[in-house]
Amino acid sequence: MYTDESLRDFAAHLASGSPVPGGGGAAAYCGAMGAALAAMVCHFTVGRPKFAAVDDEMRALADRSDRVREELVTLVDEDAAAFDAYSRATRLPRGTESEIAARFSAMQSALVACARVPLRIASRAAEVLDLCRPIGERGNPRLVSDAAVAALFSEAAMRAAILNVRVNLLSIKDSSTRGELQAAISRLEASAGGRLGRVMAAVEARLE
Repeated sequence: MYTDESLRDFAAHLASGSPVPGGGGAAAYCGAMGAALAAMVCHFTVGRPKFAAVDDEMRALADRSDRVREELVTLVDEDAAAFDAYSRATRLPRGTESEIAARFSAMQSALVACARVPLRIASRAAEVLDLCRPIGERGNPRLVSDAAVAALFSEAAMRAAILNVRVNLLSIKDSSTRGELQAAISRLEASAGGRLGRVMAAVEARLE
């Protein structure tokens, strides 16, 4: 859907009057860019004699970054698909009590999906943020600023995706599902500042 578009076209769609792609898709795209930058630092580290001691580690980190990047790219379209499903549910007939009940059920199911997709985006972005610490500490020092940008993009993606979860929580009626989703984002939020702080401390130490 959107993942095969150029950056120019994707940005134009974001700026349009269409509800998709929206903040969730943009968060996934931002996270994918963070993962790509993390992998780039690794690729500029591996295969170089002066970094032989961390070669295996950087190869593994590059592989993990690439896998998460691909998932985040896929989530750009999944976020749009989740909203499209909700939009279709809102247009279901509501002329009878049974139709009203069916429409409500379909809307609630779609809303849960609309919350779960950005939760996955936030989780994957947090994973990239964790990868950025060893990359920033031991990757090629010439690319230490790229490691920092990767971390900043990843944290922004995580926080943006969490906001998308929260806005959907407002309309989800099932208290158990709401509690589960709220607990998940609370765990991510609780560790967010520490994650970024550790990466930036490592980067700052190498910039002195």
